[in-house]
Amino acid sequence: MKLYIIIIIIKMPHTPETSSTFAEASADMSASANTPSDRQSILDQISEIQDEAKKNKVKLTPEVQAYIREHLEVVQQKLVNKEEVTEDDLKFMQEARLWVDLPKHLREKYSSIQEMNQSNEVAEVKKLKLKSQYSERLITLQHYGFLAEAGKSKEGDVTVPSYEKAMSTFKPEELEIASRFQKPVLLLVPETSFAAKVKALDAHKQGIQEGDTYVNDIYTDSDSGSEKITGWRVFIVDGAQEMETYEGDNLDLRFDKRIKNRKTARKPDEKGMDRHRYALLMMEAIKNGDPVDKRLYILLDDDPALSASYVPRALFGLGVRGVSFGCNNPDLITDNARFRSSVGGDVFLT
Repeated sequence: MKLYIIIIIIKMPHTPETSSTFAEASADMSASANTPSDRQSILDQISEIQDEAKKNKVKLTPEVQAYIREHLEVVQQKLVNKEEVTEDDLKFMQEARLWVDLPKHLREKYSSIQEMNQSNEVAEVKKLKLKSQYSERLITLQHYGFLAEAGKSKEGDVTVPSYEKAMSTFKPEELEIASRFQKPVLLLVPETSFAAKVKALDAHKQGIQEGDTYVNDIYTDSDSGSEKITGWRVFIVDGAQEMETYEGDNLDLRFDKRIKNRKTARKPDEKGMDRHRYALLMMEAIKNGDPVDKRLYILLDDDPALSASYVPRALFGLGVRGVSFGCNNPDLITDNARFRSSVGGDVFLT
């Protein structure tokens, strides 16, 4: 059973006893699978788990090793007996993949797959689908010119964080908050000037985006940084197409009162939205063919341009077919403005 050797022998102490056992299992798997495609499918799936573990430098605990061994032996015996291998028989591979993909602090907290399966905390992480989102964000960053190719940074830029490093920046409380967002969206935000992000947006127009991005002077006056990436921040934002009203948000109040109430109502570790997070969220949405906030607009309540005189806001304008970073007066009252929550970003990765 080559898959057995790949996952276990590399991760376990090598002894003649285990080597002999796994060699026999390998022969049984190769000779006894119901069909070549059955055998190859199982081998491929286990190989993928092994690759993920090696890539993220994850060491399997003795408990996880034993769990994999036990279930592989069941599959092996069924193949020897020419019995059907069911989806339930192979469920352990999905569980092993999930354990390998967990943030480091959760792997340390739940050393066995049985403990992981009973954890509400892990269930919330699973619901967020952070691993697949991470891969998709690399493609988006490449599309907009922040990466030379998926996963590789340009010369002179700080390297994009690995999945493991990115996940290590989140506290358990933040993941719990994010699991309750309308649509949790992972963002890898490069530390550049805002002007660099606007330039990237306009240089890679697609779909219904035709006009250049409008940027009010309040953003230009408070901008900093350069086109070079000097670090990264990792967020999970509420990325629904159009935001629902958060509980307690009174649309009949003026903007400055709504913002004050929203900040008071937030849970510890919960943040709002700023220009940089919004730009990366909009890039992801445009690349996927459906810009956010075409009907409503978002108050950027975490932006440095927020003041007693101006409330920064952003949207996708269907009339101009482009992104708009504008502002309103604090005393404005309207029912078409919403908030977007976010978590993370406290750790600056260099």
